[in-house]
Amino acid sequence: MGLVEISLKDAITHAKLECPICSLVGKALDSTIDSLLYEMVNDVTVRSELRSKGLCRRHVARIEAYLSRHMELGYMGLAIIYSDLLEHLAELLENHSDLDRGSSCFLCEKERTFELLYAKAFLNSIGELLDLYRSSQAVLCFDHYAFVFSRLKNSFRETFKAIQLSKYKHLIELLNSFVKKHDYRNKESFTPEELAARKSAGKLIAKNLHHWRRLK
Repeated sequence: MGLVEISLKDAITHAKLECPICSLVGKALDSTIDSLLYEMVNDVTVRSELRSKGLCRRHVARIEAYLSRHMELGYMGLAIIYSDLLEHLAELLENHSDLDRGSSCFLCEKERTFELLYAKAFLNSIGELLDLYRSSQAVLCFDHYAFVFSRLKNSFRETFKAIQLSKYKHLIELLNSFVKKHDYRNKESFTPEELAARKSAGKLIAKNLHHWRRLK
């Protein structure tokens, strides 16, 4: 196994009702944001790429959220990036250029690259990962499951589907139990797994419209 496959194995092993691919993509994206704010602020190539591709609202919000958790980075780097992007937009206005910025985003493209890397690694290593996935608390989100399942050879398809269904049914049981325990007559406390299921379900069912359908 290569480094990517080892990372996948580790993510599956330590996942708690979460998608290991989403988890790895999120970590890789945060690492990119950290480098962008710390090391790449004055990188001419990166600045040029940011000007041409811009940033979408979702990723601006992610950058701001990351910075709020890592105050040691300071705000200067982000201010430099924003200033540079605003200067670029001011030039567009001044020159009456085409104001359509297109649908690209600097971090969207990075995120798609990471997603494709880990989704393909899961697919290509399915024979080695299937037993580990079955016994783990990892749950692929619906979109990453669909990506892998649609490309699987017949020998793995039914087993993989059965494992995924079992994990979803377990989540449904946990969520139903969470709901029932809100009855005023209930005396039982919520279990850690029930609380985790409530927090995880939204991420597992949400549509990933920006990325997974574009993966090849």
